[in-house]
Amino acid sequence: MSHQRRVVIVGAGIAGLATAIAMERAGWRVALLERNERLKGDQASLTLQPNAVRALRALGLGLVLDAIALPLDAGRLRRHDGHLLATVPLSETTARLGPQPVAVSRQELFEGLVAALGTNVEVHSGVTATHLDLVESAAGDASRRWPADLIVGADGIFSSVRGGIDDTSKVESAGSVVFRAVIPSHRVPELPDQGCHTQGPNRRRFWYEPLPRGASWTAIVRGGPRPEPAHVRHELLSEWFDGWHDPIPQLIAATRPEEVQQERVSYLRPMPGVYTQMNDTCGAALVGDAAHAMLPELRQGAGLALEDAVTLGACLTDKPLGDGLAEYERQRYERTTRLAKVALRMGTVYSGRGRFGASIRDNLLRAVPDSVYAKHATAGSDWMPPESH
Repeated sequence: MSHQRRVVIVGAGIAGLATAIAMERAGWRVALLERNERLKGDQASLTLQPNAVRALRALGLGLVLDAIALPLDAGRLRRHDGHLLATVPLSETTARLGPQPVAVSRQELFEGLVAALGTNVEVHSGVTATHLDLVESAAGDASRRWPADLIVGADGIFSSVRGGIDDTSKVESAGSVVFRAVIPSHRVPELPDQGCHTQGPNRRRFWYEPLPRGASWTAIVRGGPRPEPAHVRHELLSEWFDGWHDPIPQLIAATRPEEVQQERVSYLRPMPGVYTQMNDTCGAALVGDAAHAMLPELRQGAGLALEDAVTLGACLTDKPLGDGLAEYERQRYERTTRLAKVALRMGTVYSGRGRFGASIRDNLLRAVPDSVYAKHATAGSDWMPPESH
């Protein structure tokens, strides 16, 4: 190449950080724009399936992952009264796929990604990229502008970059809100299962899993984000899950109100028609939730974002930009849209929506062999990093 190519990445979450690492490894100069005043993660956990583990190792973060990850052997699916609906033998199912699934702290993974940024990555915080030019390829705010050969939208489900590539995709609410928390080891009650996903009435769900230095839990309830103060939301959660099997009430009680985060459950429907755009001299691409935000049933959001980053870097290593973007589109679009459909079907069943009322759902879940749960739990785990050309 006659000059070192430059990419501007909008958004410095997991997708943006991973893409910055991948593009730097591919020989590009990187400008990473983040709207917050500093780079920061959040207090939640992530389940990383074998595909996500492979992606992190392909990014050179194998040692980081080994230091922060807790291997997962099996999960349980229960009714709110504790009745066992299914056991998911994760380690057996993934044995043929290679790496074992792991649980990690989102904050620790975020810190590991930040630490892996090299000298060819410029981080610009406090920049809300409201001024996007996908024709001349530049991004910035009202006072600053960064020109580039490529703009990457890693700016989440409400992506401004996506609107410039495809304006047909819409954000749809699932009609529910998710509450999350991570609590330290000294406050964690005894966990009888290594991980458990519990179904209850009124489309309420709860799952938890241990972490190397604590535990995390997630609750989903109908409605939208709650406007009450943190201590009132905590009291509501205690009421909503009162009487559920142990250790669910104990986990909520062990959580401080300020540790609970809430977020509306949303997804893209329809999905964008394309993930890339190319003109005569420059291009744009989408990664992570900006491209394919889906329901959380597969727990593959972070994994697919990491796949996107690795694939984009491989496709744009020593290759003309147009050819590389076309290859990225080919490798990513069918896979991610297919998994989004799987997540939507699973969400319909698990939540008890439509014809799947709670009793019908529970009877159906009891009748399904454990091997089927394992197949769905590891959907998408067979991905392998592409080779750079």
